[in-house]
Amino acid sequence: MTKESDNTHIDELDRFKYPACSTSIDRYVFANGWTKGKTVLDAATGYGFGAGILLSLGAKSVVGIDTDEVAIDDANKRFESPKAVFTTCDIFNLTDSFKENEFEVCTSIETFEHLPPDRLDEYLQSLRTVTSEVIFITTPKRKTDEWVYDGGTHLYEYSPQEFVDALNKNFPNDDVGGFGIIESPLKSSLPGIERQWGSTVTNNLSEGWVMVGIITLNK
Repeated sequence: MTKESDNTHIDELDRFKYPACSTSIDRYVFANGWTKGKTVLDAATGYGFGAGILLSLGAKSVVGIDTDEVAIDDANKRFESPKAVFTTCDIFNLTDSFKENEFEVCTSIETFEHLPPDRLDEYLQSLRTVTSEVIFITTPKRKTDEWVYDGGTHLYEYSPQEFVDALNKNFPNDDVGGFGIIESPLKSSLPGIERQWGSTVTNNLSEGWVMVGIITLNK
């Protein structure tokens, strides 16, 4: 079934029109430290721009998955590469589409918050089953003490402790680490452009705007 897309279209990745889009690109540039020379699954790939970044920065191959049929069709037409393939599938049951340990690395950028909290464990276990080495996950840090859903595509945003607890629960025999990403405004002197945005990192998840989990799998 085709859903109405809430994925960021390639056309919106323009630092002059949408300066903050650069931080979305940064997520994949950080992830490429784990994906060079690897077979990669990009889970919730959207229009595939991140998969393209990983491939261009040295990934051996990338398979991007999403439930958005329009975005997946667009990505396949855009890349037309045997090393970058895009398909729709159920993120909660990846073994219906892929073999166990088929990918060396899995990236899942800003996916946590779009999933029903009661299915989070299914999602994480599904990623683990098809990945042999490393899972790289990001999600925005909740800005309030308690989460109150008021519409939109973010079904639940996590506190640093909730994020760490979810990872430790699902990867008890693996090595769980990570860092925080701080999005920093950068002044601009160009007319009509007040600022650009950059990203820096911190070892304190509570300081970050975005939380990154890096799970090294012991298989």
